[in-house]
Amino acid sequence: MVTMAVSACVALVACGPEEPKEYTGAEPSQASAAAAARFAPLVRLAKNESLMPMDATRFIERSALRFDHDALCRDEAPVADPADPRRLGLGTTEPYRHQRVKPGSPSSKPLSCPGHEGQEHTTTETAAGFYLDPPKAVRNGEGTGAPVYWEHHRHKTDPARTAYVYWFFYAYNNLMPGNRHEGDWERVAIQLRDGKPEAVTFAKHGNDPCSVRWADLDPQGGHPTVYSARGSHGSYATDGYHRVGATFDRASKDGAEWRTWNNVRPVDGEPWWGYAGWWGAQEHVKGFNGPMGPYPKRQLPGVFTDERCGGADTPPADPPGDQPAPRTKQAAIQRYEQYLHALGREDIDTVCEVAGPAAKKAQDEGFGPCTTTYTVVFQMVSPAQKKALRTATVDPRRVIVQTPEKIEMPVEAVRSSATFSESDLGSYTLEYIKDGWYITD
Repeated sequence: MVTMAVSACVALVACGPEEPKEYTGAEPSQASAAAAARFAPLVRLAKNESLMPMDATRFIERSALRFDHDALCRDEAPVADPADPRRLGLGTTEPYRHQRVKPGSPSSKPLSCPGHEGQEHTTTETAAGFYLDPPKAVRNGEGTGAPVYWEHHRHKTDPARTAYVYWFFYAYNNLMPGNRHEGDWERVAIQLRDGKPEAVTFAKHGNDPCSVRWADLDPQGGHPTVYSARGSHGSYATDGYHRVGATFDRASKDGAEWRTWNNVRPVDGEPWWGYAGWWGAQEHVKGFNGPMGPYPKRQLPGVFTDERCGGADTPPADPPGDQPAPRTKQAAIQRYEQYLHALGREDIDTVCEVAGPAAKKAQDEGFGPCTTTYTVVFQMVSPAQKKALRTATVDPRRVIVQTPEKIEMPVEAVRSSATFSESDLGSYTLEYIKDGWYITD
């Protein structure tokens, strides 16, 4: 079990926090709408991209506003359906309000929910519990006429350095495996020195931001080209494959052009400016939760980073597909074998992707994040066991199918050249969540 592994981590080492990153927030003063349009990027969408950009205001107008009680329960009725963008932001005198639950005081509807009591919360409070719930019909977005939203940042210590951050909005993110959610905010930043562009910052999926020198991007007409990965819309300086955890983003040169300078807007002028909730349902599984977007006082990491981006990665031998994993016993076995092989290779990205839900439970119980705890787990597995895990298989006769969406993998089912027990590997539970199999216990 994953909890067993992270318990061992705590016994061996203190899983400390990562080093702090430099954060900056939006500074409206000294911003120039003309400059924001002049430096706005040309976004090259991927070939065959079906999930297009969208106006965030229209996304709201077609969505219900709901309230999530930290996974305890969800209200049957929405707070508003459809939501009014003007009541989400700072400019309203009639904000949407909702109360948190009072644990231990059951209400009549639904029966499993505690009652509502206590202080009211509004949509301008960060992660208070509000989220937008769009219909599936909006997932394809609108097209390259959609707006781009910008905000202005200043360097904390060097007054000569400023930046324009450009926010791109899509109604749906579709990256297989392990990353599918409603609402998709992406961003890049143009770094300026004394008003002249010197670099572009890319907020990479799953990694720290990095930058590319302005001259290296060969900007056309003052507009740098940004490549948008198919389905996930991750932004890159080059086309090709780019590793994201256990899978790859794919950007290409021959997709549609999004000339963002034709419809560029200051984000603080939007009717919903101030909304600090989530743009999509909360599944409470990493990679499947609707994200937060731009909001007042949001601090962004690495806008002025000098860390340089690398180029494209070597194409995978078996490119990731866009189809859901089969809801079958064999597919669950293949997924578990993927986890075992990654454990043997010390491939922490794949391990934490497959075991994400179980690792999140362990972290909520007070253990460290997955990437920290599994670094220690790797040290606990002997070299002979690691070698055996790289080619381990699973005996389907020993696998226990509890339901079509929940399957037990006993340690006795693992076939390899080394012997494993409950104390050094453990038994696992896989469940079918959002189009794929994941370890949940």
